[in-house]
Amino acid sequence: MQDRGQEPPQGGPSAMAQDACALVRDYHCLSMHSPQAYAPGPGELDWSNQPEPFRRYAGCRQIPLWQRPLNDSPPWEAVLAGPLDMPSVVDDRSLSQCLYDSLALSAWKEAGGSRWALRVNPSSGNLHPTEAYLLLPPGVLDVQALLVHYCPEEHVLEVRAELPHAVGERLAAALPAGGFLLALAGVAWREAWKYGERAWRYCQLDNGHAQAALALAAGALGWQVRQLDTLDDQWLDAIFGLDRGGFHEHEQVETLLWVGAPQAQSFDFPSSLVRALARQTLQGEPNRLSVSYQHWPQLEQMLELCRAPRQAVRRWNTAAGLRTWDNPQLALRPLLHQRRSAQAFDGQTGIELAQLRTWLQRLLQDGTPMLLDIESRPAQVDLLLFVHRVQGLTPGLYWLDRSGSSEDERRSALGNLHWQRADATLPLYRLQGGDARNLAGFLSCGQAIGRDGCLTLSMLGRFEDALARGSWGYASLLRECGRIGQLLYLEAEAAGLSGTGMGCFFDPLVHELLGMQDSRWQSLYHFTLGKALWDERLTTLPAYPQRRWPPVQADTGL
Repeated sequence: MQDRGQEPPQGGPSAMAQDACALVRDYHCLSMHSPQAYAPGPGELDWSNQPEPFRRYAGCRQIPLWQRPLNDSPPWEAVLAGPLDMPSVVDDRSLSQCLYDSLALSAWKEAGGSRWALRVNPSSGNLHPTEAYLLLPPGVLDVQALLVHYCPEEHVLEVRAELPHAVGERLAAALPAGGFLLALAGVAWREAWKYGERAWRYCQLDNGHAQAALALAAGALGWQVRQLDTLDDQWLDAIFGLDRGGFHEHEQVETLLWVGAPQAQSFDFPSSLVRALARQTLQGEPNRLSVSYQHWPQLEQMLELCRAPRQAVRRWNTAAGLRTWDNPQLALRPLLHQRRSAQAFDGQTGIELAQLRTWLQRLLQDGTPMLLDIESRPAQVDLLLFVHRVQGLTPGLYWLDRSGSSEDERRSALGNLHWQRADATLPLYRLQGGDARNLAGFLSCGQAIGRDGCLTLSMLGRFEDALARGSWGYASLLRECGRIGQLLYLEAEAAGLSGTGMGCFFDPLVHELLGMQDSRWQSLYHFTLGKALWDERLTTLPAYPQRRWPPVQADTGL
C-alpha cells in the first residue's frame, strides 16, 4: 500500500513538514482568546441553522441494540485499575453494552418548550461533532462482516455495507480474535456553527473524551482500547465510507481504535485488503445537518494539515495496572450515565488532600494506563492547578509534572517560579501561594465556575515536542487533554461532586502568568471541579424507552 504520508527523513523534517507545522502554529495563535479579542467566530448565532445533533443514513437496515440495568455493574475502582480479567465474547450483547456505556444518550432535558439530549460522553457546548463507525468481522452481528454507523438517538446501528464473503474472511484473518475496529469521525461544522475558527480544537478535545469513555466501557467488559496508527488517515475515510458524495457537511475519520481482547502488539493490514475495503458498496444517504454552511478557512486547513500518516507499528503496554481500590462497592455504570457538566458551583464545598492525591496519582500515565495510554505514547500534557479549597494544602498555584520534564527545562521555559516540591510521592510543585480564585475565574474567560469550585486546572501541552513528530501531533495533544478531562469528570462524580470542561480561556494570559519564554508549553484546556448547583426548572426524562435485556448465555463472558 502506498503511504500518503511519510516519516521525516533522517536529519530533520522535510521542508513540506516544516511548512505544515508553521501553519499549525499560525492557527494556534489565530484561535487564541484574549480579553481584547476573542478568536474569530460567528458573533451572533443563527438558531434556525443550528446543525442536527444526530447523523442518520436514510435507507439503511437498522440493528436495534440493548442496555443492561445500571445496577448490574462492576466496581468503578476495579475498572480504573485495568480491563477486567475475563474478556467478554464480542456479540450483540457486549457490543450493545459497550456503546450504551460510552457514546449513548444519558437523558433528555426539557424546559420552556425546548427539548435536548445529554450523552454519556461530554461535548463542547453539547454540540457533539464526534460520530462512531464500526467494522465488525463475520459472526459478530451477522454471518457477513459489516460496516455500521452508531446512532445514539435511538441506540441503533445503521448498516452501511455488507462485505462480500471473501473480503470478510480476509478481514477476520487480519484482525486478532475477540475484537473489532471503531473509527471516531468528526463533523467540524457542528462546533464551527457556534465557535468559528477555534472549533477545530474542540473537536479534538471531544475526540479525547470519547476515547476515554470507550476505554472505561470496554474495560468493564475485559476489553482494551488502543489507537491504530498503521493506516494513513486519508485511507480511513475511504474504508469507512466518508469519501463518497452525498455529504453536505465535511466529515472525516480522526481516530481508528482497536476494541477487544487485550493485545501485546499492534497489527498491520495487507494493502489488498485495504483497497477492497475502500471499494465497498455503501447503503444509505447521509442527512443534511444544516440548511446552509459557513466556511472557516483556517479551520478547514487544519482538517487537512493534521491528518496522520502511517506510523511504524508500536508494541502496546498491556499491563493490568494497579489492582487496588479504595471503594469496591461503588458501581461503574451509574457513574457513567449520571455524569453531567455543571453550570454553577456553590463556592463553598472543599475536598480533603487525600482525595486530591488520589486524583493526581491517577492522572499520571502509570496511574490509570488503560484510560490515558490509548495512543501508546509518553504523556505530553502537564497540569497547572489553581487550588481553592483543599483541606491540608495551602491555596495557590501548583504544577503536576506528568511528562517527566527536568527542573532545568521547567525553569528555562516557564520563568522565575518557586518550584517547591509539595508532595513526597507525587511530582507536584508549589509555584505560588495565595488566593487564586478570582485569577482562575478571570483566566477562564471570566466564568464564575472557574473560581467557585474546589480547584481549577489548566492543561498545558508540550507543543513543540508534539510538532516535532509532525503537524498531526497537535491533534494528539488536544485528544490527550480530552482523555484527562473525562477521567476528571468521573472522579468528581465518584466523590459526590461534578466537573466542567472549559474551552474558553485566555491563552496568552495563562502563558504570561507562567512567564513563558517560548512555546515549549501551550495552554490547551481548562477544567474545574466542585459542588454543583442544578437548575431545578429543568425536567429530566429517560434516554430511551426501557428495552429488556435478552437472556444471558453462560458462555458470553458477561
